[in-house]
Amino acid sequence: MTKPKQGRGTRKARKTTMADYAMSFERLGQWISKRARSPTLRHPRATSLSMLDGAVAAVVAGPVSMASEEWVCPLLGVDPDAFNHDTEEFSAIAATLMRHNAISETLSTRPESFEPLFVRSPDG
Repeated sequence: MTKPKQGRGTRKARKTTMADYAMSFERLGQWISKRARSPTLRHPRATSLSMLDGAVAAVVAGPVSMASEEWVCPLLGVDPDAFNHDTEEFSAIAATLMRHNAISETLSTRPESFEPLFVRSPDG
């Protein structure tokens, strides 16, 4: 018995890297904002992309290494189990860890080029 052939575009791409799971940074900002306003979800410590970026930079530059779950979970308001499932929460975790890696790379190779992220509203 042979397997039926799948038509073009019907096969899902395999997710193999953190980037495959991560939501965009813009989407992460929307996700954090929505979560911070929700009356039913655990609120994130970071309520904006600027706040998230500053906290991630502090983790990178800090004097002590920490397990990702120790700082990501409170920052995003998620449970450690979210690291184990392909969900929107994990997509937010992946985006946060990618930002961590980008900041780490910048601070270790070209620290003079690091610029914190300051999100501005249309009114300044």
